Amino acid sequence: MKISGGKCLKSGMKYNPIKTEYELMTKRYGVPYKGSKNQIAEWVCSHFPKETNFYDLFAGGCAITHCAMEKNIFQTYSANDIADSHFLFMEAVHGRFRNETRWISREDFFRLKDKEPYIRYCWSFGNNGDGYLYSKEVEPWKKALHYARVFNNFSLLHEIGIDTKDASRIWIEAHSKECKEKYIKWYCKNVLKSDCDTEKLRLCLTEKIKENSENLRNYLLECLKKANKRPCDVDKFLGTNGMARHYFGRSQWGFPTREVYEKLQGFLYLPQNYNDIYGLQELCESLQSLERLQSLESLQSLERLQSLERLQSLESLQSLERLQSLERLQSLESLQSLESLQRLQSLQRLQRLSVSNKSYDEVEILPHSVIYCDIPYYNTDEYATGGFDHQKFYKWALRQKELVIISEYNMPDDFICIDSIEKSVSLCSGSDVKAVEKLFIPRNQAELYKKLLNKKR
Repeated sequence: MKISGGKCLKSGMKYNPIKTEYELMTKRYGVPYKGSKNQIAEWVCSHFPKETNFYDLFAGGCAITHCAMEKNIFQTYSANDIADSHFLFMEAVHGRFRNETRWISREDFFRLKDKEPYIRYCWSFGNNGDGYLYSKEVEPWKKALHYARVFNNFSLLHEIGIDTKDASRIWIEAHSKECKEKYIKWYCKNVLKSDCDTEKLRLCLTEKIKENSENLRNYLLECLKKANKRPCDVDKFLGTNGMARHYFGRSQWGFPTREVYEKLQGFLYLPQNYNDIYGLQELCESLQSLERLQSLESLQSLERLQSLERLQSLESLQSLERLQSLERLQSLESLQSLESLQRLQSLQRLQRLSVSNKSYDEVEILPHSVIYCDIPYYNTDEYATGGFDHQKFYKWALRQKELVIISEYNMPDDFICIDSIEKSVSLCSGSDVKAVEKLFIPRNQAELYKKLLNKKR
């Protein structure tokens, strides 16, 4: 993520968040969470006036609460969220993950994610709490690296054919092509258990996938016709709303999952078993996914996605001593010192950090407070527990007597933007998406905001 700076329009305070790559990697606030404000936490906190109480009503991973506490802006802190991710923050503060080293497989994830917030958020893709962190093609490689770096166990790498006692990023980068070739061959033989000529397939993957897709779609259409059914009948049978069009139409076509296919065999004329009909296509798609891993760039360092990188954010709140023997990411310099936890634990004792699990409008707000609301952004992913009523929130914010500061892209005319910051987020595809984060306050609080900013911070 690249961040460019700006000037606080109301206070005149100058904030310069331009940071080196090293600084962006090392300074971490809160715990891993989808939509975390970790990278712009200092910018957000620079707009908070000095007050007695702080309420983070949509705390998520508590990045803003953590940053505000370290900067000692308020006397008391209250982190609230209708989800449970902020409890993960408290567990980290109390050292719950000091000895956490587990490898969490796909099966472990779906078995445990509803029981352990750590697994739900730290081992899910994009920290969304829903899907597993790694694709099926990448998971064995990630496991091998985890075992090598965390347990000093190189047996899984040796099984792949990589004879090394050094699984550092530097070594993997230097031997990237060799590792990629050996991993693809191992994966095809041991995971896909394919006796196809994979080398030949790799020369024409795109064409083969396109050809197979058309053949599979025609097979499904023929079976649908023989059963005298329509796509809407399939939707009704499966209890889905429009999903069947992806099985029978060309737009966004996709073959049914194994579970759906086997269920449909009792409803449609589908004579072939799943492996026989979809095996070659599955092989080609897996090969294509592996080929798209550019020189193992997405595999080599475990940046952002590997479990200890997840723990890095947690361990920045506790002892890092057990990780000192591990070569993590680019170097151990990317891990914060023990002082971070010591400061935070001290703050918790002295300044009363409390957490709650309520709707934002159920939290009692004391006088002399600043309320920060990182609401679900309008027209983006829905709230973790369902749809979010933005109109209801706007009315609530306008009724508040204490200062409300809101993170959003855009807000209605009853709110004014006090500052903005442009950031560039790198996606998995390698492309960048630019977004402008903004801070808003209710228009009827403009004078209150100016008055509070004039207080000595």
